[in-house]
Formats: sequence, C-alpha cells, structure tokens
Amino acid sequence: MANSIPVRWRREVLTKDGERRIRYAALEILEVTGVAVRSEKAQNLLREAGCVVDKKSAVVKFPPSLVEEMAKKNDRSVTFYGRTRKNDARLDFEHVHICSDGNGTEAMDFDTRERRSSRKEDVAKSAFVADALKGHGINWPNVTSQDVPQGTRHIHDLQATLENTEKHITLATDTTVWEVQDVVELAAAAVGGKEELRKRPIVSSIHTSSSPLQIEGEGLDAGLVAADAGLPICFYVMPGPGSTGPATLAGSVAVGVAEALAGNTIFQLHRPGTAYIFSCGMANMDMRTSTRAGGSPEHGLTSAAYSQMAHMFGFPALVGGFVTTSKWPDQQAAYEKFASAVTPILAGADMIAGIGLLEDCRTIWLEQLVIDSEISQIIGRMAQGIEVSDETLAVDVVNKVGVGKDYLSQRHTMDHFKTEHFIPVITDRSSWDTWVAKGSKSLIQRAGDEVKRIFKEHTVEPVRSEVSDTAKRLVQERSKQ
Repeated sequence: MANSIPVRWRREVLTKDGERRIRYAALEILEVTGVAVRSEKAQNLLREAGCVVDKKSAVVKFPPSLVEEMAKKNDRSVTFYGRTRKNDARLDFEHVHICSDGNGTEAMDFDTRERRSSRKEDVAKSAFVADALKGHGINWPNVTSQDVPQGTRHIHDLQATLENTEKHITLATDTTVWEVQDVVELAAAAVGGKEELRKRPIVSSIHTSSSPLQIEGEGLDAGLVAADAGLPICFYVMPGPGSTGPATLAGSVAVGVAEALAGNTIFQLHRPGTAYIFSCGMANMDMRTSTRAGGSPEHGLTSAAYSQMAHMFGFPALVGGFVTTSKWPDQQAAYEKFASAVTPILAGADMIAGIGLLEDCRTIWLEQLVIDSEISQIIGRMAQGIEVSDETLAVDVVNKVGVGKDYLSQRHTMDHFKTEHFIPVITDRSSWDTWVAKGSKSLIQRAGDEVKRIFKEHTVEPVRSEVSDTAKRLVQERSKQ
C-alpha cells in the first residue's frame, strides 16, 4: 500500500499475560463501576440489551458477555478510502499509516514567522504539503479554521482539506448531529452522492469519551448519525496517567480499553457491523508542571499497549505519536517525537497521529510536517527489519567480487540499495566543507526549502465542483441559524 509502513520486525510492549490481565480488568471495570452514558437513545439500547442503567446518574453497567459479543460484530476489514484509489489505506493489522494530527489552534506563519491563530488557509496549506509526503498516509486536518464563525468551521475545514489532498480524511470537528449531517453532505458531493460515499467513505468521524469513564450525549448521538451514513468511527479515549487515569500505565490503559469497549457496544447495538477503530491519546501528567506530557516515553508506551489490546479484541487502532511539548522544531522536538512514535510503530499500530504539530498538538509548522515525515520513514525502515534469503545473503556476489574490491558497480547493488537503504530527503550527510558550500543550512531551513519545492511542483487532482457549491450553501444555511 502506498505511504504505509509494513511491520515485519514487530516489538510489543505487553506480554500475553499482560494482555489477558488488562482485558479482564477492563471487563471488570465495565461490570462493577460502569460508564456514564449521557445519551437517552444509547441508554435505551443498552437497557434493552441487558445492561443495568441508573437513570439518575446515567451510569451503565455492562455484562461482560454482551461486551464481548458486540466486539465480534465490528467490521474487521476496514479501508480508509482516499479520494483517489492510489491513496486507499487498508487497516490490515500489518501496516502502519502515519496520520497528521488534528484541531490545533495556532499556526506558525511560513512567510512572516508570526505565531497566530490558525486560519482556513493553514488547513489548506498543511493538507497540500502532507499530500506530497511519502511519510504521510491519512489526513486529520492539523488545525481548524478560526477565522470563520464557530458554527461553520467544520464545513470550512472539510472543504479546504478535500480541495488540497487526495488522501483519506478523518475529522473531529463534527461534534453535533447537524455538523455530522453537513460533513456527510459535503463528502457525498465529493464522490457523487451518499450511496457512493457509503461504498467508499473517504471521510471517517472522530468521537470521544470524557475520561474517566464518561461518554457525553451530544457527541455520541452525532457519532451514531455518522455510523448510519457508513462512515468509520474513530472512538478516541484520553485517560491521562496520573490525572484522568491511574498513575500506572497498565491502569490507565485498562480504563481506556473499558471506555472504548463501552463505545463499541453502543455503536454495534445501534448499527451492527459499524467500522469501529480503537483510538487514544494517552499522555501522562507531568507532576512538576501539572501539564500534559505529550511526547513522553510513557506516551509512546501507552499507545503501543493500547494498540496491542485493540488487536487482541479484533479492532484496528489509531494512537498518538510524533508528539512533543517543544515550542520549536529543535532537539527536544526531535527526541520526543521519536520517543512517542517508535514504540507504537514497532508494535504495529494501524494509524499513528501527530505529525506537523508542536506544543502538544497545538501549533502547526509546515517545516515540521516535512521533518516528521522523514522521522516516520526512518522508524519505518527499522520496522521492516532485515530480510534473510539467498538473494539478500548475496554469497554468489561476494564470491564474484572477491577480496579487497568494492560493490559499487555490481548489478546486485543497483537492484537493492533503494529498498535496503533509507534515502533521506532533508537529512544532510555531506562533509563539513560541502555543507558550508551549500549555505550551512539548518534542518529547519532545509525543511523549509522542501516546503517551497512542494508548493512549486506538487499537484492535487481537482475535487468535484459540487464541493465548492455545497460548502457555500451549507455555510449560508448555518450562518442564518
């Protein structure tokens, strides 16, 4: 698959006994403590299915047998369809798809170097740059259009993204029923109608729990409408170890799994066969600053563990990675992004979100999109491991070349170096003198040059004209309301 990482050298962070214990811990939490479900529609579904529902507190207690039965009804052959078929992303438990992260509120202006509130143009530019990157597979709009009225942002965000990428779009700004209805209508305009959208949903919908152990009604009801339209559901949980979850990583993972299983039970009762993706961003609290430690090693570990648990239950996983609390594309950004991404990639998470943003997913830098794409490809090469075969052992070539000679002129070298060796785009491996002769450019400068090249050379297949017309009509209707 294009723009994906095949994981042959898998390294999981949980033992089989660890998986088993977290599984039973999550089921016990659902049965004994339960989850507050603040949707009357969902409560009725759960009550009819045999759950104990406390009307006053909205707390629902889930029989383990029901939870496990509903886990088997999930659509396990999920494809995140691109606007063009070459960008289809199949979630097959064997490949990792790197995803831009979403809903940041700030942008570092590429031209003026001014940090400001994000605009629709930033949604468009980041989608366009990401579309060109080999180390990027799925587009979660990096930022949101804060230069338009709040009630129309979901329309502007999706329009700007549709017009600037051919890749699948996962959206988190459709948090109400009417916003989902707009998203469905606009996405349908891009593919030729709602039935075409059902066959090839080019958009998926992100909905969340409210950790610990709460699911708010408005967002859940919106998700049910998205499922009715055939959109895959990414159910995002965020128990923070030490804040909204136990300080121990295993405890917070168990809480997150419980929330995700509760969500799936609701969606499968409502619409059996819904494509449901376990999703999480599980960063611990920094106890010195009382802030979220996005990009910590614990963040990477919880993402990897959560992916394992998702796969054990038969679900694809979307998890956080490439996250940093740094405010600049500096050394801290590099090591935090690597630390939070390497474990979930090697564990085989289906999707990892985070590229392009700094300040714990708050500010978009176009240069950081390029840098993170390079990091993802470096880790991707690690995930492929070393293939051992007669062809790769190359004993016949060794015998042919003999002692004291090089392999540069061998056909075997030409056939294999592009697949065996990571070939960077912005990493500078030249000598000091060559680097100075080329202008002594920093990593940020080289990434900026690549952004300029993308704006100059990259093209995106035009979207249907109906998208612009539909977006304009929807904005007018919502503005009146």
